[in-house]
Amino acid sequence: MMEFPYVNRRGQYYPVVPVTLHHGDREIRTEALIDSGASISTFQGDLAEPLGLVLEQGEKIYLQGIGGRVLGYVHEVQLQIGTEQIRCKIVFSSELISSVNLLGRVGFFEHFFVSFDERNHKVIIKPYRAMLDSKKPRRGRRVAK
Repeated sequence: MMEFPYVNRRGQYYPVVPVTLHHGDREIRTEALIDSGASISTFQGDLAEPLGLVLEQGEKIYLQGIGGRVLGYVHEVQLQIGTEQIRCKIVFSSELISSVNLLGRVGFFEHFFVSFDERNHKVIIKPYRAMLDSKKPRRGRRVAK
């Protein structure tokens, strides 16, 4: 289980977390907003090149959001949050109106159980894999009834 405090931006608290993107032998550290309303994880297009990705060689996709229709490209990368690393699909776009990277349902929520603690300004993240491991029956002595 991982806990991250919300980030205070101009008096407002947001579930922004540090992440590292890996592709091949390259990595880049950045931040991303955990957004349950985002259908897919979306990052700034200028992060693709330092990872060794050619932006336009990804699968072309159009996203519809508050700012209208945005062109992006899907690439598969390794995403690390805390000590957990997952392989996921992320859309990189140079047309985003916001400078905020988003962790959305595809690419993030499908791998993690996420709980927002608004009162205490923190987000709690549990990898589904770890939750499944804890439910496995333990081997040991049988106890007679």
